[in-house]
Amino acid sequence: MKHLFISLLFSTLYLHAQIPFSQDSALSYLKTISVKIGARPMGSPNEQKALEFAVEKFREFGLDDAYIMKMYYAENDFTNSLINTNSGVALGILRGKTNKIILIGGHIDSASPFVQGTNDNGSGSAVVIELARVLSKEKHNSTLVFCLFGGEESGLCGSNYFVKNFPQIDSVALMLQIDMANGSEILIPSIDSPKGNSPIWLVNAAYEEMAKLKYSTIFYPTHFFTAMSIMPGGGVSSDHEPFLRRGIPAIAFTSDLNDPIHTPQDDFKHFKPSGLKRSGDLIYSLVNRFDENIPEEKNSNYYLLQIGKRAIIFPLWILTAFISASLIIAIFTLFAVRKRRIEIDNRNRPKVPALKLFLVALIIQTFVWLSENIIGLIKGVRYPWVAYPDGYFVLAFFAALLGIALSLKLASHINLSRDPYRWFLRTFIFLIIFIGLLLLANVKIALYPAIAICLLSLAMLVRKPWLKFVLWILSPHFMFRLIFSEGFLFISRMTALHSTQQTWMYVIVHIFYILFFAVWSFPFLLGFAAIYFDSKVDLLWLKKWRTKTGLILIITAFVLCTIILFFIPSYSDEWRNNINIEQTIDLKDGKGEIKLKSSEYLKNVYVRLPEKDTLISTWDRELVLKEFIFTQEPWIKVERMKEVVKDSNTTFSMLVKIHFKYRPYKFNLYYSSGKNKLEEVSSEYISSLSEHSATMQWEAFPDTSLMIPIRFKVVGADSVKETIEANFIELAEPIKIEKELTNILPQTIMKQSEVIKAVD
Repeated sequence: MKHLFISLLFSTLYLHAQIPFSQDSALSYLKTISVKIGARPMGSPNEQKALEFAVEKFREFGLDDAYIMKMYYAENDFTNSLINTNSGVALGILRGKTNKIILIGGHIDSASPFVQGTNDNGSGSAVVIELARVLSKEKHNSTLVFCLFGGEESGLCGSNYFVKNFPQIDSVALMLQIDMANGSEILIPSIDSPKGNSPIWLVNAAYEEMAKLKYSTIFYPTHFFTAMSIMPGGGVSSDHEPFLRRGIPAIAFTSDLNDPIHTPQDDFKHFKPSGLKRSGDLIYSLVNRFDENIPEEKNSNYYLLQIGKRAIIFPLWILTAFISASLIIAIFTLFAVRKRRIEIDNRNRPKVPALKLFLVALIIQTFVWLSENIIGLIKGVRYPWVAYPDGYFVLAFFAALLGIALSLKLASHINLSRDPYRWFLRTFIFLIIFIGLLLLANVKIALYPAIAICLLSLAMLVRKPWLKFVLWILSPHFMFRLIFSEGFLFISRMTALHSTQQTWMYVIVHIFYILFFAVWSFPFLLGFAAIYFDSKVDLLWLKKWRTKTGLILIITAFVLCTIILFFIPSYSDEWRNNINIEQTIDLKDGKGEIKLKSSEYLKNVYVRLPEKDTLISTWDRELVLKEFIFTQEPWIKVERMKEVVKDSNTTFSMLVKIHFKYRPYKFNLYYSSGKNKLEEVSSEYISSLSEHSATMQWEAFPDTSLMIPIRFKVVGADSVKETIEANFIELAEPIKIEKELTNILPQTIMKQSEVIKAVD
């Protein structure tokens, strides 16, 4: 056995040694991109430096061509807003024997000026650059194009622009994307897009190459991507999507979603370099595999479920057939159970049984969703679970048991039906509604309630109580996996760290969660009532739960879990709270205020102002610290030259010169005509238009001087309102915030409005 292990180890090391990808080289590029250059939001000078660094490396490696494809405007793929920017795509072209192109891509921008973006996606960019070095030493049949896209975090801006404007786009036969290459536990293939999945041959190739490389960490989060498929834009996405929409075979690879991406902790300190080699080896292998021959199939529609290390692919017609078969089984079961109904006389049977049981569902879900708040109140934090969430699932389990025990006490005082048919009929109706509604989205997501109705139907058909229970306990699994999916913690943490809604909104959100999960779980509560009364035995010994002993045991477990969680920190070095310092100034009158905003309570935050130091003692999450008059030299100066043609309408032709003291992170110029129409808007800059307004947006960090020509017509009026708003990461008023395990994110928002008239 020992000799076998040694043999396998050396064979693995030998195989990896055959791939010339150097982790050390990639790490040196990553250090330059994420540490020396730093945060790189779309359009920023740092993003330009990173693009120039990539092109410099492409030229150093002897690629046939290397340049930056400039992008002066972009359309956010998520919001459909138009943005003026100074971004682009770094290209390196290594010509092969043919014009057929294999494109290797990653995005080089980071999420904000406060996020270094080492993992997302400095790491993917470093892998692309190192692959350019390695592959430039070899001869290839295909032409290889290395792309580093700007603006992915702003809505796939760079890749969308590339797909629309790259002259040889029709020659691109395959696109391979690296979006995060951290050395975390898993590597995720991202294969989804609203227009279809990556072709099956490409997915199979990825799994096969990972197996050959002896990497066993590839994992496809089926339930997460299925849930995200109903979101606007298809949910979680990357730069491979525009290629799939174009009909180009494409796939992306990303590391674990539970890494602290989109936070200031996405930095070099928290990065695990081993992922660079893993992603580099995989892409290198795929390039060589498809260099001579790329299959014709462009994209597919299917459902991928990974079992162990194998990816099982189901055509969508199989899902449709399964849903249809489940409905047939459910209808058959309904008629079979109806034959053994026991409450035939309408006058004597209990009224509104489903409504009574829904009250039980509400009680259980209230206990579950408020359990974390108990810890939060004791610890004085709003999100006590962010750093170490696992224990809170255990707490929720005990809270659910407590809710069930109290509900059983209540059930003994209300007249519940004992007829299995009445309960199964309502189960059937609810799940049929779920299937119908989810089919409106897509057949993949409708599969989940179809599995539930199939298992519950089988539970009613079998006669052994233990088998009934096993089938019932399996029935909610898939529907709850949609919600508590592989990406549940990622979504939850992003919501917790960036949510700044007021307390009343927080209460409404909790009420929504309780109602939603009560409805989501209700068919299974109905189903349990059906199998409980159909089995004619005390399944799960429920009668013992409502005894004094049962209640004491559950309460004891809940209290012990609460005590343990109290001593576990809510935040950590990797998962920190955020506090936003927001200084807003109206340049018209100079009035300003300093506000602190956080998703967490501000209690015990230490504030240093020039006039005094303060320790905040309130439980607010949004607090005005100070009002002031801005007396400095203006950070924004505006000059206008205008020509006006006035008849029944008024046409403005203006040259607006704007000077900033600092580069603004974001800048908006907004024209509004009130109730009148704004027509014939034209400018060399792009704008988002509505019937009564025109908005120009710039990001990020445009130059300190802008000259903006603009022409428009106001119908039936001789004036228009101009609003200028700029966001700076510098602070107008000095302030220092201190709190342990907390990121401090500063911004100053300056705004001024003025009515521009035909005649001053």
